[in-house]
Amino acid sequence: MPQVSRGPTRSPMQYQVLARKWRPQNFRELVGQGHVSRTLLNALQSGRVAHAFLFSGPRGSGKTTTARILAKALNCRAGNTGEPCGQCVACSEIAAGNCMDVLEIDAASNRGIDEIRELREKVRYSPARDRNKIFIIDEVHMLTPEAFNALLKTLEEPPPHVVFIMATTEYHKIPATILSRCQQYSFKLLPFPLILSRLRQIAEAEKIQISTRALEQVAYSSGGSMRDAMSALDQVIAFSGETVNDDNVTMLLGLVEPRILGDVVRAVAKNDTEKILGIVGDLVESGQDLQNFCRRLLGQFRNLMVLKTGVSDPALLGVPESLVPEVRAQAELFSREDLLRLFDALLKVEAELKYATQPRFQLEMGLIELAQLARLRSLEDLIADFTNLAQGAPPKPAAQPGPSAPTPPPVPAVSSRPPRVAPISRAPFDSATAEMRRVSAEPAPTPPAQGPEPPSLSEDQAPGVDPRELLLKIAERIHKESLQPILEGLQGAHLEGDSLVLDLGEVSEFSRRQVKENIELVTQAASEVVGQPVTVRMGETAKPMESDAESGSGRGPGDGSSRMDVLERAKREPVVRSFLDIFPGPVKAEELDK
Repeated sequence: MPQVSRGPTRSPMQYQVLARKWRPQNFRELVGQGHVSRTLLNALQSGRVAHAFLFSGPRGSGKTTTARILAKALNCRAGNTGEPCGQCVACSEIAAGNCMDVLEIDAASNRGIDEIRELREKVRYSPARDRNKIFIIDEVHMLTPEAFNALLKTLEEPPPHVVFIMATTEYHKIPATILSRCQQYSFKLLPFPLILSRLRQIAEAEKIQISTRALEQVAYSSGGSMRDAMSALDQVIAFSGETVNDDNVTMLLGLVEPRILGDVVRAVAKNDTEKILGIVGDLVESGQDLQNFCRRLLGQFRNLMVLKTGVSDPALLGVPESLVPEVRAQAELFSREDLLRLFDALLKVEAELKYATQPRFQLEMGLIELAQLARLRSLEDLIADFTNLAQGAPPKPAAQPGPSAPTPPPVPAVSSRPPRVAPISRAPFDSATAEMRRVSAEPAPTPPAQGPEPPSLSEDQAPGVDPRELLLKIAERIHKESLQPILEGLQGAHLEGDSLVLDLGEVSEFSRRQVKENIELVTQAASEVVGQPVTVRMGETAKPMESDAESGSGRGPGDGSSRMDVLERAKREPVVRSFLDIFPGPVKAEELDK
């Protein structure tokens, strides 16, 4: 039976993605890693090439690409020093990934000790054709500890014709014994302008009609990875064809439009709750990931703070240069303190969204809270108002947030600060008492070795000494914090011969018991004040003070006259005096009963 000819078999054209098609083929084309390419090029030109290299850095930064370029430079047949020709058999096979003398090993799937033993066997053989046998081990941190141990000796002393090039995205997982045997090169994320320039070059070469704004969004979504940027551009071209629409870029990449971020920022500044709820509703209807939106908003407030500090470099901002004026206008709506508060609050919202059963409600309430925080007045404004009120001037009206809000007032000068308030004393006393306490705090002169004993401060010898002042001097010598205020609250103390009598007055049973339990400390302090040994005893106690619960009437201590005494004593307190100077007005003794 004759066979029917079906004609020549056609294999479908295999499309090569942009990340592979535009992969750098020499050190000159390597973008953003100048410190690595320069070091390797100098080493090749001087002949000081190590036997083991370790390339570490984030994904898509060019580690494997650099390893292939280095392999081509080591085995290039054209004889060029440093730069591979890209045309010889070795360069072509290495670029295609089918060179017999360059073996690429994925450590994620070949991570055991058996695979490393097999690699050690291959190391023993000479290259089949080229000058060097090169082993490129990608994701080397995935090897097991046993595999690392099996690799140590070979890595330290390989044959002269063997070169190891290892790449990893997790440098901290590499054992120190491996690190010490390699030359280490750290790769970094690519700056935003470099990625944008490379994408524009590729779009022009591929004859793709795409706007600068769309390219900026693609570059911004890459996070500093050139490979991610090329993959995103490939996806956009596959959807839109040769003419790319800006809205399609935002939809395909799942980005949050800068316009929406700006609307949220302005709604927060104006406390526009209706606008906030409308934006969140639109996000939910369009299928946006609310947690991703919250992260983007965090980045927006971060950019506002960077601009607020005076930085305007787009590379540091991480936003397209065309959006810098718009972001700067948004930054003028807030002060630095506002942005710090808003960022901290939004950070909590983003963390709570991970576990929220109703992410929409969580985000809505969080943004409304941000709008309320934006209305808070700064501490400088409040201090300025307080100072103006103290000087009799009316307070300044609060600035309303919004595009037309005036610039926040500067921090008040030193001369306009509120008056300092004296610290609260333990008991009220007049100026004479304060002077006595100051004098008593000074060190007493040392008495002579021989001579008459110091006189006793009895009423006959020192009639000018006030009982209250004597008690305060004794309390100054007490170094027990719980006892000192109790002594200062007593009526006074007086001398009767060689005895010091404490006038307890109206004290509680608790205070009386504390004085009795610490009578030795009081005796020692009194002897130092008087200048001779004395004994301390407690006088008769007046009727103890009744608490509100014991009296049952809810009134303060004592009758009307005692309440007036308490009121007068309170008015002599420095803090109360400062308050009354600022807010003058009658203070009634009846208020003490409430």
